[in-house]
Amino acid sequence: MTTAPAPPPATVETRFGTFPVAAADIVHFAHGLPGFESCRQFVLISAPELLPFTCLHGIEAPGPSFLTLDPRQIVAGYQSPLGAAERSRLEAAPDEPLLWLAIVHVDDLAITANLRAPIVINPRRMVGLQVMGADTAWATDHLLTGE
Repeated sequence: MTTAPAPPPATVETRFGTFPVAAADIVHFAHGLPGFESCRQFVLISAPELLPFTCLHGIEAPGPSFLTLDPRQIVAGYQSPLGAAERSRLEAAPDEPLLWLAIVHVDDLAITANLRAPIVINPRRMVGLQVMGADTAWATDHLLTGE
């Protein structure tokens, strides 16, 4: 017997701040994200204080939180392969627009973005997955220079 997901909390507290949550902002990842397979419900947070970034925050334990950025803001014309199987998992038509996000990593030495394994979301259905692009030249640690 499948249980329905719990309703979203009214707010989520992330390492970037506390933000309101609306049910329409919840993205379902059928298999979670690599390393966080048990967390399948994430909220996509867009807030003025985060710009140009967004935050993808798990609303189930362990509550992972990722700083994300549209990869086209990093590399003009960014494209990553997306096969028919992935489009099917996203419940997306071949010409349907999708939301692409690169996970950003910040440490004392650099700010990098994972362009090789982007998060892809079908905003019409609010389902997502992380594409593991083995057949791509994109780096997992593309340096952001701030230019």
